[in-house]
Amino acid sequence: MKNIADGPLASIIITNYNKSNFLLDSLKSSLKQTYKKKEIIFFDDKSTDSSLKKIKNFKIKNKYKFKIITNLKKKKSFATYNHISAVAKSLTKAKGKYIFLLDSDDYFHQEKLKKIIKTFEKNKNCKFILDQPILKYENKEIKKNFHYNLSTNKWPKFPPTSCMCFEKKTLKRVLKKISFKKFPNLAIDFRLAVYYSLVLQEFLIHKSHLTFYRQVEESMDSKYIKYRSKEWWLRRYEAFEFLNLILKKNKLPTNKGVDFFVTRLLNKFLNI
Repeated sequence: MKNIADGPLASIIITNYNKSNFLLDSLKSSLKQTYKKKEIIFFDDKSTDSSLKKIKNFKIKNKYKFKIITNLKKKKSFATYNHISAVAKSLTKAKGKYIFLLDSDDYFHQEKLKKIIKTFEKNKNCKFILDQPILKYENKEIKKNFHYNLSTNKWPKFPPTSCMCFEKKTLKRVLKKISFKKFPNLAIDFRLAVYYSLVLQEFLIHKSHLTFYRQVEESMDSKYIKYRSKEWWLRRYEAFEFLNLILKKNKLPTNKGVDFFVTRLLNKFLNI
């Protein structure tokens, strides 16, 4: 990619549900990218707050061009599948070669698209790139670094959804492989990380911190207190079940070590 103007089209998919207090930050950060060859798709999953009104007023007032998709159908039984469905529906409208996922309470560094697309174009076999998150608290920011060793770590520990960027063609195929209407506590980022890292093995973790990952009390993850909540142990059990299902389907060795059996035993003990 000799020049930014010569680069491929990028699609930013912003998924939103009741995040009216934050969504303009995510949208503005997408609009202000130094990489200009982009489209923005804003998907609202039947919010009950002022999200839709705010986003429509912002678009009209500033005369910005971006797509708004509203899900008017009755929501599915659990939020994690709703998120997967939102991404899948947005993909049908996306025209970009590369897809950037963004939760509406997070936002991007202005150089994100430029740096990630440059990396994609230099690594033609790479289908999935993650950047590093900046944890955004009310009064401070903390840079977090993720590393992944494919040879020793079968449990994918990757940055969150808003740090994930994909080749569109491959993402469409992978979404069909992970979209089980079960595992209600298992978010899209873990599902994608499992498939790309363990099955496809076509990914790269960028060293740059390009995503602001907002830490808010009302987030979907707030109830999963590590080791100390039933919800955390249930999600961990579901993660093992999903992980082994994917491995088995692809004729790979399953993960049934001590951690797996301890997790299963505790779920039975806690009557989860």
